[in-house]
Amino acid sequence: MHVDNPLVTIHREGLRVKARLDWSEPQPVASPDPRLEHGLALITAPLRRRWVECTVEFGLSDYYVHAALPDGSELIISPPQEPSTEHPPGRPDSWTVEHRDANAHSEVIYDSGPDGPDAQYGGSVPKLLASINERLDLTGVPPSPEQERVSKQRAAHMVLQQAGFLPGERRGDEPHYRLPSTLDATTMQQAVAWALDRLDEVYVPTSYDDSLLRSPETAWIDEPSLGDRLGELAESIGAATHTREVLASLSEVTDPVDGVLRRVVEVLGATADSWQNLGQEVEQQYAIRLHDIAEHLQFQVVKLLALQSDMARPSGQPGTNQPATAQSASSALTRAALTPSPAAQRTTVPKSPASPETRTPPPASTDSTVRRR
Repeated sequence: MHVDNPLVTIHREGLRVKARLDWSEPQPVASPDPRLEHGLALITAPLRRRWVECTVEFGLSDYYVHAALPDGSELIISPPQEPSTEHPPGRPDSWTVEHRDANAHSEVIYDSGPDGPDAQYGGSVPKLLASINERLDLTGVPPSPEQERVSKQRAAHMVLQQAGFLPGERRGDEPHYRLPSTLDATTMQQAVAWALDRLDEVYVPTSYDDSLLRSPETAWIDEPSLGDRLGELAESIGAATHTREVLASLSEVTDPVDGVLRRVVEVLGATADSWQNLGQEVEQQYAIRLHDIAEHLQFQVVKLLALQSDMARPSGQPGTNQPATAQSASSALTRAALTPSPAAQRTTVPKSPASPETRTPPPASTDSTVRRR
C-alpha cells in the first residue's frame, strides 16, 4: 500500500523482507522576518513550532518574549532588564522565565542570573528551552512536529525490533532493517502483519508491498474461535439436505459425553468453584447461582436428548410403540446426560434460602453405555 511521506516502508527484495525507517527532519514551521525578532528567533521559533503564539516586545531596557499558552496563562522570557547588561542581540549572560497564570499569579520557573538557582547555565539557550518545554508539557501544549516525529521514529524502531526485524545496512541517515532469512514464509508474513498493526496503533504512517500479506505462498489461516466453529455448525445444518445430516450436526451440541452443552455445564461448575473458594459471602452467593444455572442447563440437555430421540424415529411412528433398541438408546442417552459433570462433582455448594428447590439428577449406573445415533 502506497502512502505519501511514509515513516516506515516495508518491501520485498527477492526472498528477503526489508524495512526502511525515514529519519529525515520535517519541514520547519514558517517564522516571521528574523529582523523583527530582535535576535530572539532562537526562542520564538521553537515556541511557534509548538503552536504557541508569541511576540517580541520591549521591556525596561531590552527586548523579551511574551508567549500566550492555550490554558490562558503566559510566559515572560527575558534577559536582565534592571540593571541592563551589554550583550549582542539575543545573547545575554542570563535568562529569567516567569509563568503567570490566568489569575495573575506569578512563578519564576527559570533564573540563570548570578544569584539564581540556574546560575550554572548562564546564557545557555538549550538549557533555557529545556526548562520552557517542561512547563509547556505540563500545560498541555502539543509537541512540535520535530518532537512528534522523533517520538514516532523511536516508537517505530522499537516495533520493528519487537516484530523480529534485525538492523541492516545504513544508507545515509536512514536505518534499514531485515527479517532473518532463516524464517519460513508464513512466519515472515506474521511478523509483517504484527508490525503493521502495532505501527498503526501509534499512528506511524507506513507503506508496504501488498503481496507481503496476500500472496498465496505466504498466506495463513487464523485459528477460528469457538464461536466461529459453532457458527460453521449452524451453517452446515442450514445447508443439510437430509434430516440425518441435521441430527448428526445437532449431536455435536447435545452429546451427553463430549457435546458443547456438556462442556458449558462444566465451565459453569468450574467458575462456581473458583468463586466459592474466595471465601467471601458475596462470592458464595455467586457460586450458588452459577451451580443452579448449571443444574438447570443439565436438565435442559435431557429434554433436548429426548426430543432428538423422537426426531430420529421414522415419520408416523408413535413414541409408545418405538422399538426396544430405540428405547434402550434413548434411556442410555438420558442416563448419561443425568450424570453430573466432573466439575459439578468436585464441590457441593449449599442451597441459598432464596433459590428455588431443584431436584438433583440421579447418577448414572455403572453399567450404562452410550450409543451414538
